Amino acid sequence: MMDFELTEQQIALRDAARTLANDVFRDKAAQWDREEAFPEENKKLLCELGYLGLSIDERYGGSGLGLVDTYLVIEEIAKVDLATALIVHEQNVSPRIIATCAPAALREKLLPQFISGEKECSIAWSEPEAGSDGTAITTTAVLDGDHYVVNGQKVFTTYGDRADLHLVYARFEPAKGAKGIGTLLVEKDAPGFRAHKIQYKMGVRGASECELFFDNVRVPKEHVVTQGTAESSKGFVQTLSVYNATRVGMGVMALGVAEGAFEMARDYMLVRKQFGQRLADMQGLRWMMADMWIQIEAARGLCYRALAAIDAGHADPCLSSVAKVYATEMAQQAVINCQQMFGGYGYFGLLPLERMFRDARMLTITGGTTQTQKNAIANHIFPR
Repeated sequence: MMDFELTEQQIALRDAARTLANDVFRDKAAQWDREEAFPEENKKLLCELGYLGLSIDERYGGSGLGLVDTYLVIEEIAKVDLATALIVHEQNVSPRIIATCAPAALREKLLPQFISGEKECSIAWSEPEAGSDGTAITTTAVLDGDHYVVNGQKVFTTYGDRADLHLVYARFEPAKGAKGIGTLLVEKDAPGFRAHKIQYKMGVRGASECELFFDNVRVPKEHVVTQGTAESSKGFVQTLSVYNATRVGMGVMALGVAEGAFEMARDYMLVRKQFGQRLADMQGLRWMMADMWIQIEAARGLCYRALAAIDAGHADPCLSSVAKVYATEMAQQAVINCQQMFGGYGYFGLLPLERMFRDARMLTITGGTTQTQKNAIANHIFPR
């Protein structure tokens, strides 16, 4: 039997994040977007409050919370500033991969540093010719004595220009598909490594996206997280099972954006008058808001059901894909509808809605495009 009620602890956690978002993060959200600057002061505060290690085991300095609890926090922050919400999201995902898949020595060394904010870790997966098809990567890691030599290129790596370590997906041995793929950690100052920030990002401008270049970069064997072999896809599947939660996370952040836009439109409609009556009293607009409420609640149910399944040890990749597709596509349309309530004012950057639409657009692409997720869902319906 599923329990859809939040506990007192979860309500307190959510409410604390809501207060923080409204009192501290809301007013500067436009600044990070306008200046394309990382919210450094926000990260420092998030770190002091322990939000960077919410889902990491307490033995490493984390809070040991489940993903439901973690994303209750992220959802509240996403209502006002997706760039700041993404900090909490990203710095819970790559550490979770390391906590789940890496050898004990790496876990004990690195996880406390990630949680304290001393170090950051990016996930370097996508390549110019390997986006939605994640198993098409050509970056190689070839054993040479006590090191692996990494050659290749990555693209759209979030925080690639500031991360201290990069969790790089590479082909350890020649093989087709997922076989041969593993992961290893590359330090930012390794000789032969170079990062380049990609310009003209449409939204979430406080989070940089980068190209990474690897030219005979030597990585100690001790930095291998998962081993790739020509006989097995285990090295790839291990990390993918953890990364699956990322897809749901994109849906939760989209849910937050949609809720933030909805609340703004609702409050405006209660005071704005046209034709002698409040917008809130016009049936056509009331129905638009009712439709949005239905869709927001549906997205909430899908996302948190998927997260609860992961917390319970029964991850459902298909449900994760369903949640991501529904929530991210819903958020785009919800923000457009909320802009409509403000008329011409909604089109300008004086209101957050213009930024929120650009931000929401990213979530339909990153973490696996809508079309890729629909292919995964169809494969579940029609198993091969």
